[in-house]
Parts: sequence; structure tokens; C-alpha cells
Amino acid sequence: MESKEVLEALIFSADGTLAFKEIERIIPDISREKIDELISELNDLYLSTGRSFRIEHASGGYIFVTLEHYAPYIRAMHSPIRLSGAALEVLAVIAYKGPCSKQAIDTIRGVDSTSSLKNLIKHQLINIKPGKPMKYYTTDHFLEVFGLNSLSDLPDIKQFEEVFS
Repeated sequence: MESKEVLEALIFSADGTLAFKEIERIIPDISREKIDELISELNDLYLSTGRSFRIEHASGGYIFVTLEHYAPYIRAMHSPIRLSGAALEVLAVIAYKGPCSKQAIDTIRGVDSTSSLKNLIKHQLINIKPGKPMKYYTTDHFLEVFGLNSLSDLPDIKQFEEVFS
């Protein structure tokens, strides 16, 4: 079998993002450059045959994603994650300042964040790092949902400060 087809099968069958280290474990002696080359070939094939999906980098790995053109149909089938403004605010604090304690989040926001934290945990966008105090951090699912490879892909917070100050 060819590496391209094996790589495609692995990404397709993964439950979420497939990390490079997992690919490397299954396909020994494959480099990131070779993986990127094979994914580019697969995406060219998908584009030339009119497929409704492609492979993207997300959360430090690779995942199949549906093309944006099909989003209205996908939304009709799945309930999107609905977050309140407060929950988005808490999520932003954790993404930019995390891992951070509830007290730190509440101090930044100036209000209690308990309800928002519970909602974000329910949607698997954040998780808790045990300790005293407990600290909240973003999950790989957060990166997948927002199409990020890592937290360093977030927009520069200084840009927001310039716009809103």
C-alpha cells in the first residue's frame, strides 16, 4: 500500500485530530515534510474531483473538514455549540491568559464565572488542571472548533487593545 492512502485512511478513521506522533508510530520513517506533501496531493485530488472536504492542520495534527460552501447543510444536521457572550469572554481569558484559576478569571471579568466555566467544560472547550488552586486550560477540541493549530495562532491581543482603547 502507498503511504498516501494509508495516511488518508488514518486521518479518516481518527476520532478528531490525528497527531503527527501517532502517524509516526504507525508509519515509521515518515517526516512532517513528507506528510505535508502527501496531504497536499490528497487535497489536490479532492479539489480536482469536486469533493466536499479537505484535510487541514488543527490542534497539532490533521483532520478532515467540510468545505465552507457546505456549512449551511451541516448546520441543519448538527446543533452548533452556542455560547453566551459571557462564556466567550471566559473562553478568551483562558485562551490568552491560561492556564488560570477561577479567581483570576473572575478578577479579570469582574463577575462570577461559574456558570460559563461549567458550560465550557460541558462542550469540552476547556478542562481543569488539578491542584490548589485548580487551573482552567483550553483543550484540543477548542483548537479543532476554532480551526487553530496551537494557541499561538490566536490573533495578537495587542490588536484588540488598539481597536478598543
